[in-house]
Amino acid sequence: MDLPMFVKAAKPALLAAALCLTPAAAGLIPVSAVAQQTQREISADQAFPFLSKFLALPTSERDEITVAYILKIKGGTQGASIVLKHNGQSQKLNIGGDGRITPLPTLAQLRGGATVVVNGPEKGVSMRVRVYATETPAKTMTVAPLAKAVTQSNSVMRKVGGVLALTQPKLDRLYFVGSGNARVTMADGSQKVLPKSAVDDAYPAGTPYLVPSEHPGAVSVSFDATPSKIGIDDRAK
Repeated sequence: MDLPMFVKAAKPALLAAALCLTPAAAGLIPVSAVAQQTQREISADQAFPFLSKFLALPTSERDEITVAYILKIKGGTQGASIVLKHNGQSQKLNIGGDGRITPLPTLAQLRGGATVVVNGPEKGVSMRVRVYATETPAKTMTVAPLAKAVTQSNSVMRKVGGVLALTQPKLDRLYFVGSGNARVTMADGSQKVLPKSAVDDAYPAGTPYLVPSEHPGAVSVSFDATPSKIGIDDRAK
């Protein structure tokens, strides 16, 4: 789900969609063609919508999940930069190959008036937000904490998004990116091959996914290769 980087005022409907603990809850917001390079300074709280509300929750309510903010620029992020300014100090934030921004501002920075200076095109810039499980990826993983991550995602979405979050699809599955084939092992020792996403979208085509509610009593899930990341979403893509 994409957000314009330089919105002047927060529109409730847009920010509800921006919760993005439901990455597929709404279609991508179109962005215009890339224009000339420019520099903009906006509040960090505006640049990273809903991050302060997420970080304000007790750690015990979000320990199995994390959110990632991904910068999307039509034509690629090469040449773009983001600098966080707070209390007279500046910190250049990293933009990964996939556009992921690290480190994210802290709650104290978001609440303390921190700003973000973005160098990049005047148009064609947006922010995509994703939610991931925090369990360390491995070739074999226990299902229980992964199922908890799905439950936490829905709980957090309701608390952060309020009434508007009730209109968003319920998160129900985990995507194991880069893991090859995957199998879920049941309590009786039997195994089932996990289905895979059919097309490239939020995750590459062929990404296996697990819907915990469809496998009650599942003990573990195993892969041909260790997943690079574990995304939480609401539908097969």
